[in-house]
Amino acid sequence: MTLSAWLRAAAHQRLAAGQRSDAFETPEDLEAFFQECDAIEGPDTEPDWSEHLAVIDESRGRGASGT
Repeated sequence: MTLSAWLRAAAHQRLAAGQRSDAFETPEDLEAFFQECDAIEGPDTEPDWSEHLAVIDESRGRGASGT
């Protein structure tokens, strides 16, 4: 198997393993899903919308040529 074929197969396996195929059938299923999401490491709080806009504006400014 070539390296590119191996990488492609590994990517397909990882994608398939990461996809949730179970539908939410009960409120408990939904609650369990949110608890799993809460357990994922990340920022403690979501930034304010104004912070998101500042990051977007800064990014746009870096890409501008100034002309």
